[in-house]
Amino acid sequence: MNASHSSSLSQRMGIADLRQGGILSQQLVGYQERSAQIEMAMVVAEALVTGKHAIVEAPTGVGKSLAYLVPLVQSGKVAIMSTSNKALQEQLFFKDIPFVQQYIQSFDAALVKGIGNYVCLDRLEDERMERSPETRWSEWPRLLEVLSDPARTFNGDFELLGFQLPAELRARIGDDSDQCAWSKCPFFQGCYIRQVREQAQKAQIIVVNHTLLLLDVSVEGAILPNREVIVLDEAHHLEEEATRAFTEVVAFSHITSVLAHKTVVAYTPIKLQEETLHCATRLWQQLERRMAATSAQKMPLRKQVPEALLLKDSLTALADALEGQPPSYQTEKENVLYNKLIQRIHNLAERVRIVFGVNQPEANVYFLERVSTPEGPASSIDASVAPLDVAPWLERKLFDKWPILCASATLATVTPDPTQPGAQGPSLAYFKRRVGLGERQVLERILPLTFDYRANAMLYVPSDLPEPANDDDDEQTIRDYVQAVVHRTHHLVTLSEGRAFLLFTGTAMLNQVYEALAQQLPYPLLRQGDLPRAELVRRFRTERNAVLFGVKTFWEGVDVPGEALSLVVIDRLPFAPPDDPVHQARVARMKARGENWFRGYVLPQMVLQLKQGVGRLLRTDEDRGVMAILDRRLLTRGYGTSVLRALPPAPLVTSIDNVAQFFVHLAHE
Repeated sequence: MNASHSSSLSQRMGIADLRQGGILSQQLVGYQERSAQIEMAMVVAEALVTGKHAIVEAPTGVGKSLAYLVPLVQSGKVAIMSTSNKALQEQLFFKDIPFVQQYIQSFDAALVKGIGNYVCLDRLEDERMERSPETRWSEWPRLLEVLSDPARTFNGDFELLGFQLPAELRARIGDDSDQCAWSKCPFFQGCYIRQVREQAQKAQIIVVNHTLLLLDVSVEGAILPNREVIVLDEAHHLEEEATRAFTEVVAFSHITSVLAHKTVVAYTPIKLQEETLHCATRLWQQLERRMAATSAQKMPLRKQVPEALLLKDSLTALADALEGQPPSYQTEKENVLYNKLIQRIHNLAERVRIVFGVNQPEANVYFLERVSTPEGPASSIDASVAPLDVAPWLERKLFDKWPILCASATLATVTPDPTQPGAQGPSLAYFKRRVGLGERQVLERILPLTFDYRANAMLYVPSDLPEPANDDDDEQTIRDYVQAVVHRTHHLVTLSEGRAFLLFTGTAMLNQVYEALAQQLPYPLLRQGDLPRAELVRRFRTERNAVLFGVKTFWEGVDVPGEALSLVVIDRLPFAPPDDPVHQARVARMKARGENWFRGYVLPQMVLQLKQGVGRLLRTDEDRGVMAILDRRLLTRGYGTSVLRALPPAPLVTSIDNVAQFFVHLAHE
């Protein structure tokens, strides 16, 4: 891009507002221009003007939301902004967008979540009429007070109530597409979902999450408004979210829920209901026998399950019975819901056929999974089918239809790039290949790190620990490994005086280390699962010298700046579990094709997760601390150099004495 074009684009897209001397520096005391943010904004602006796709790795501290919001708003284009979870949606909508509206330009924005996140006034009324909820739930009067308060601008979103509802109550009064009569509902005028969707139709910026976006894309844009561009924030989750979105699941509770429906009970033959339950019970008994043969939580389903065809036929017969003998009189609302129930049962029968039919093993992976039930320690078995490769679908349904801006702090890996043979530096080739961009020419940028890792951080990889043990190792090897991790973690946390995130690749290891250290450490210990995530983070920030134990969901999206966090410990390299059926099937297919399955898939996948974990440490220019990865394979295996090259460039040490010196120096600063 030549200088004159760059200057023109900068002015037209409001990027000058981000520079020193612009609107923000004029209005905000202490405002500092960020060169990486300017660079990202220029890439976004060019993509908006040319209609090209763009991929930007923007490390923590770049201010990526402002870098894409400012040029988007100034362009006047209608944009859907999608991020990986509801917490990030809310940060964008309640923090970042108001900032731009206040200081840059006024525009309309809407926050849209999936239908189950909102109160359904119709189901609320049913609950009030049928179940005396005020005697069952102490939160009921508070809920009604919020709903009836004209001074509050409550939009139906459960997360904005200001207090938690019990899970059962929330499930009973939450919106459900299967039980929504839409315009035929007597509460349609006051419907929260209707109001949210109308607001979205008027907005320039619509904030959603990846799950809702992918659902909308799969139904050709029938849920969300027309858009001219899509921003995928936290884009590193795209393949995982697409895989989850297009995974079909059948659970025993899906069958019993249909059979318990009052319309099914009233309008289908009892014998047919009993036959359906009998078929389902026999099928799940067989699944239990299969799972009992292994201690794994998941196992592949490689052959068709003939008993499932009987269940499929019984469900179809149930739907046909409803269709053949509808009630003699129904209101418009009742008629809509009656037909939706018939379709729901037909859809369930079709899922049973697909999941248990195992008829496309070249394109899908079929598996059983033991899952915990919400009621307690009991578990049940789900049967699922997941796509092996979502890239063709994403290419066809997403990237072929709209300009897409992909942004994340972790997109680059050290992986072979077909466009640059022999290149050794960080590359976006892995991400492009996995999401359907392949070898397309797109605008790409890997922005420099914002924080000075060489001066402010240390990377500790002990050379004297045993290699991580695996489930198939003997008991003594496993015990010795766990004990080594416990002792070294205790030493590290003592040196840092708490103030630590301990990140684990599995819950079992987390619990073993927690139980051991709970007897030894004098600091407040916080364990994932003991409290809600938000409360754990709040306590970590406020309780002096706290130590937080977490698994996958704490490896990212947790922002704790300042002295409260000075140490991040990762127990081992986060390779995907080798017994995960989807992972297994993807590796097997690459092997069959003669592809480098390790460096082309397994290694870059691990690197992205590892970058997220170590990225918890430095969150501001003033932060200092140690990243400890207790896995000596980084030093002994051939791939170790590639992994280290992908991590922030903190000085690498292998002796605990160096860590001790770091914290002594830190204490005297």
